[in-house]
Amino acid sequence: MDTEMVKAYHRGKSSGTKLSTYAADKALAKIESELFQYRQAGVHFEGEPKSTAKVTSVDSESTPQKAAITECLDTTNWKAMQGSKDVTSANQVQRYIVNGSVRTIGSQWKVVDYDVDKERTC
Repeated sequence: MDTEMVKAYHRGKSSGTKLSTYAADKALAKIESELFQYRQAGVHFEGEPKSTAKVTSVDSESTPQKAAITECLDTTNWKAMQGSKDVTSANQVQRYIVNGSVRTIGSQWKVVDYDVDKERTC
């Protein structure tokens, strides 16, 4: 999902990406809402965030199957831009935890929700 999300934030929209292949429900709605807000402000992103993610639990016995993922997201090289001007907040936390919920939809695993925890650095 992260690769397609980066493409969407570079473009300022999810069309032309495969984001919906990997994200659904609240996760996709959160991303689409942010993209809309950034587009309204004339903001797009440049650079690449770095991610280290690990599966913290899996329930393969349930239907749908479910998993939890904890990610360390490093946005040091991920810049908010208005035109050619860097508008990234100077006090922006650059390394933080993202907790994700993943489940199967049909035979495909998709991120269905996530919470950003900028109080916990990594």
